[in-house]
Formats: sequence, C-alpha cells, structure tokens
Amino acid sequence: MFAGYAFLIEPFAAGIAASIAYGMGALPLMFGGLKLKERVGLGYGFAGGLMFSASVFNLILPGLVLGNHEAELWPVTQLLIGILMGSGFLWWVERSMTRERLEGSFLGRMGTRQELLIFIAMSFHSIPEGVAVGVGYASVHHVTGAEGLGNYIALAIAIHNIPEGLAVSIPMRANGASIKKCFVAAFLTSLPQPLAAVPAALLVWFFEPLMMPLLGFAAGSMMFLVIMEMIPDALEERSASEIGWAFILGFCLMLLVQVVL
Repeated sequence: MFAGYAFLIEPFAAGIAASIAYGMGALPLMFGGLKLKERVGLGYGFAGGLMFSASVFNLILPGLVLGNHEAELWPVTQLLIGILMGSGFLWWVERSMTRERLEGSFLGRMGTRQELLIFIAMSFHSIPEGVAVGVGYASVHHVTGAEGLGNYIALAIAIHNIPEGLAVSIPMRANGASIKKCFVAAFLTSLPQPLAAVPAALLVWFFEPLMMPLLGFAAGSMMFLVIMEMIPDALEERSASEIGWAFILGFCLMLLVQVVL
C-alpha cells in the first residue's frame, strides 16, 4: 500500500536534516566570550544583516531566476505581490501583538514580542525552502536529467540554515535564553521545511505555480521585520555607525555562504 509513496521519505528526511542544521546555528553562542548581553545592539544589527541578505539572495533572486525563462512580467508581478503581502502580514501581526494581549495569552510564555515576530517571519521563510526540496526530489520523475537535484537543493538549504539559525538565536540569547532553548526554537522555526517538502513532492503540479508568491511573501515578511523591529531596537543600544557595520558583516556572511555554494 505504501510502496508507491516510498519516494516521500527522502524529501522528509532531507527537511528534518535541514531543520537540525537550523538549530545548529545556536551552537556558536555557547562561547561566553561573545558577551551578547553587553553587545545586544550589535547582535541585533548582525542578525538583521543575516536576515536581509537571506531575503535577497535565498528568496528574491531565486524567484527572479525561476521567472526568467518567461518573457512576460507575470512571474515578477507574482513575486512583488508576495513581497507586499508578506510585509502587510507582518505589519498586521506586529500591530495585533500588543503587550496586553501577550500578557493575557499563552504566547507571552513562549518568548518576548520580538522573539515571536522573528519566529513567525522565519517560519514563513522555511515554507518555500521546503517546497523547493520536495519539488527537487520529485522532479526526477518528471524531468530528464534531474537526478540528484533534490540532494543538491537540500544540502544547499541546510548550509544556508546554519547562519539563519544564528539569526534566530542571537536575540533570544541576548535576552537570557539557554542554548537549549535557542536550539529548539531555531529547529521549530525550520520545521515547516519537512512538512512542506512532502506535499510538494506529492503534488508538484500544484506547488510549482505557488513558488513565486511564496518566495516573495517570505522575503517581504523578513525584510519588514528587520526594518520595523530589529534595526530600531539595535539603534537604541549602539551608535548608527556600529549598527551599520554589524549589519554589513551579517549581510556579507550570508552572501559568502551563497557564493561558496
């Protein structure tokens, strides 16, 4: 009965491995010499640079490449609509997530307002990556010469996930969270990857057209979070020039990971 669905095990396992890689992003914070509590502003700036770079190089640019084979503007329009929708969604969540509502709900026990916003934005970021893994593994059954494509996509995403997991963990660690809590939070943030990979592999025909708006939505929510929440908080702790350099270093690190792959 289940023999025909055995091919779904590979994308799910790859997604779980990518989620573990996300959690590994918390491990560099074990070193006490970083003194994040004393340098919380720099940590926010660095994490913001990582997130913004991931939005551009892991989401927007791949979306443009996907739509480049079509002469029409519709693929880019889908990407732009996704960016606007993602930004609007996070704006709505930020306005709705007041201190009073947090104090009166279970969400308040899960973390600070900023940590919850980061968790939401990065979780949406994980969905199109999971879809890409699933489509990559399923393409071997639909496209000649696509052997190994799923493995390559999964490995690339897993490597990208380590600095992204660091971006999720820095604000939590700066607020006093344990390494274990940072690891679990980063892992859970990436859990949509294996959950999205399986249906994407099963229903390639349905998920492929959704890739452009999904990529845009994830990028828009992350960029809006960086501009709306992380950079203003960072500037309350450090000077603009220090935050600028921290942001650029984070941006360049993610770009370096992208180029190395």
